[in-house]
Amino acid sequence: MCRLLGVVFRNEFPTEALSELRILSEIGKVPGEEVRGHRDGWGIVTFENGRPYYVGRSTKPAFKDPAFNEAVVSAGRVPPPNILIAHVRAASSGGVSIENTHPFIFNGVVLAHNGTVTGLPADRSGRAEGETDSELLALLVSDRMKEKGTLASAMKSVIREEVDGRSFTAAIMLASDGRTLVGYRDFTALDRSSYYSLKLARCEHSVRLFQELAVGCSGERSDIGKRELISVTPDLKVKTERL
Repeated sequence: MCRLLGVVFRNEFPTEALSELRILSEIGKVPGEEVRGHRDGWGIVTFENGRPYYVGRSTKPAFKDPAFNEAVVSAGRVPPPNILIAHVRAASSGGVSIENTHPFIFNGVVLAHNGTVTGLPADRSGRAEGETDSELLALLVSDRMKEKGTLASAMKSVIREEVDGRSFTAAIMLASDGRTLVGYRDFTALDRSSYYSLKLARCEHSVRLFQELAVGCSGERSDIGKRELISVTPDLKVKTERL
């Protein structure tokens, strides 16, 4: 179980947006767990000349990891316009290791996931380094990009052909190829709908997809609905589609 953040920004990256992840890594409520927090690692990915790279990634809790603070500073220096995806983890599938730490990068595609999807096809290519269903989802989306041509189409294909019909707690995903930020929300545990959230904030120079908190943005906010796919382009245009 995890917390996600995706930002499309036209000006300097709004580093205050990462404050929510630091907060949630320490005090975020995880359903069914007595100890608060998403303490099992963090990762931040952005793009340079269209290629994704890790601004930072660690198995330590973000709230007490000096490397997270350094990564926030580095994020503030990322040339705009750009896209950034960040993630803090509460492990539910796979142990605490750097190989299991989101976001995952394959062939120019970045993906972070909140929830557990069981029964996904195993990776037979030898590319997966960890043991999580989230990494398998990233591989599937990356492979479908070659067939479908756009990230939104690849996401829809994976959702309809690989996620729908399987057992899952939630499929809350953020993905990007450097040209578009795509988000999706679905869940089966209706009593945990507030935890398995995905929200949109339209700020002056950015659009943010987030969970629970949206620090530092006073713009319009809205909830992403169940089975809703949302795409955000660098000009901050937003498109939504119900699957």
